[in-house]
Amino acid sequence: MKTTLSYFSGDLLSDNYEQIIHLAEELGYSVRVYETKESSQFDFLQAIYRDTATVVDATIPDDLTQSTVYPLLTAHINILDHILVFSDKQYEDGAQVLPLNITPQRVRTDKDKDLLGWLKVQLEDLKAHQYYDRFEIESIEKLAEYKLPMEKVIAASLELHKPKKEEKKRVMISYRNSCSMEVELFRKREEAKGEVEIKVLPPGSLCDDFEAHTPMRRWMLVGLLEDHIRSVNEVWVYYNDIYTNSWWTLAEMVMVAYINHDRTEVDKVKVRVYDALKKRFIEENEDEYPAYLHIQLSPSQHQKLARYLSNTRPDTMGPETLRQIDGLKRIAWVMRFMTRKKRAFFAEQMRPMIEQGVPSDLPREDRKKMVNDLLAMYSDPKAIMAYANDAVFKDEFWNNISYQTERVTAAFKDGTIDVDTFMDTPMQELTKFKDENLRFAADSTSQIKLKGQKYYVGEGKKRYLWLATRMGMPTVKDAPGLEIIQTYNLLTHDQIVGMVMKKLL
Repeated sequence: MKTTLSYFSGDLLSDNYEQIIHLAEELGYSVRVYETKESSQFDFLQAIYRDTATVVDATIPDDLTQSTVYPLLTAHINILDHILVFSDKQYEDGAQVLPLNITPQRVRTDKDKDLLGWLKVQLEDLKAHQYYDRFEIESIEKLAEYKLPMEKVIAASLELHKPKKEEKKRVMISYRNSCSMEVELFRKREEAKGEVEIKVLPPGSLCDDFEAHTPMRRWMLVGLLEDHIRSVNEVWVYYNDIYTNSWWTLAEMVMVAYINHDRTEVDKVKVRVYDALKKRFIEENEDEYPAYLHIQLSPSQHQKLARYLSNTRPDTMGPETLRQIDGLKRIAWVMRFMTRKKRAFFAEQMRPMIEQGVPSDLPREDRKKMVNDLLAMYSDPKAIMAYANDAVFKDEFWNNISYQTERVTAAFKDGTIDVDTFMDTPMQELTKFKDENLRFAADSTSQIKLKGQKYYVGEGKKRYLWLATRMGMPTVKDAPGLEIIQTYNLLTHDQIVGMVMKKLL
């Protein structure tokens, strides 16, 4: 079998472009280069199933009128082991600037500063191992014929990254951003023992301490947290007296319970607690073990969480979805006058569209259940209306800022995580402000008032989301394939003073 490599790039060519091509050729790869303007989404699909390796230059240019690879990408970018993604741009903390929802199987971390060195290791490994089959998809017209072999490749790739018994335990540390320096020392000390492989999301990589969000963005980030937690065996809580103050740390614990809801004891993500003050782990049978970590979700709570997560994920929910809700309401009105048989026939006609909309990386049984549930809904006009009137489709859910003004989140009650309050919190903390109000306040250095308290508004990180091309059309016109999110931080006078003093000390 030929050793082949496809290289996808936008208008902005990497400084390492020629070296990457040269490196691949030196390693024995036959290289084919694809430029965005001359390529299609099918070219990408064809390449990833045919070639030994696919390299994607996902650098986001400062000038967003320049073409990028993002309109070409499919969900496989996060699924197939042989797709290697890099960005030439970095945040201040050294992390690559990539869309929040681009999380490739082969991760280039802060330990892999040397891009060419990292690529060399990956390409040598891919050349040496045939982890799963490759094949040529002849044409887009014959795509349906390859459904089964494509699914086998996806399953084989995902299997590669499941924890094996003989491997080190995979751990994620849950912590408050303000403890990041001591958490990093803790991580290094524990990894040095050689028993665990630890994931620590850099502080602010998903959300800064004072970052303002709409409810939709909050739940979207919770979904991304869920993805990270699913990839580990254990979550270690770096516990101190401020840990439970934040809705975000509670979100990590609720997501552990959500993931464990349908798992056997053997497969559940285990939670361990490290007491930052006592410098030791607290075991479950000890009195000091926090009782709030024993979260049991009811079926209705699990279902509601599933609805929030599925309706805020970038791969299943785009800006165009809101425009479809009015259409759904019209369908419900027409269906009221249909016989039950006609309703069922109508719903069945929608099966191909529904199946296409359900994420392909979900387990087979979960996908089947989701499709069947949606088909049942589409045959019942009352269910359609209930769905269309859900909070996740309301204007304020998508556009109004939700902000925690209290020191302790309302979701932590009487020493426990109140799951119902946790789910309601983003809407309970809703404000009258939208992004444009925060932008105006930041530009004019004016303040905004929330619950009697004045806040200074400052620009935070510029974050990005990848939004897939749907039905051949990009869902974002200004920067196809990308949604640009300018974040804003809300700070009181005392918080600003505290941050300045901390830096001086």
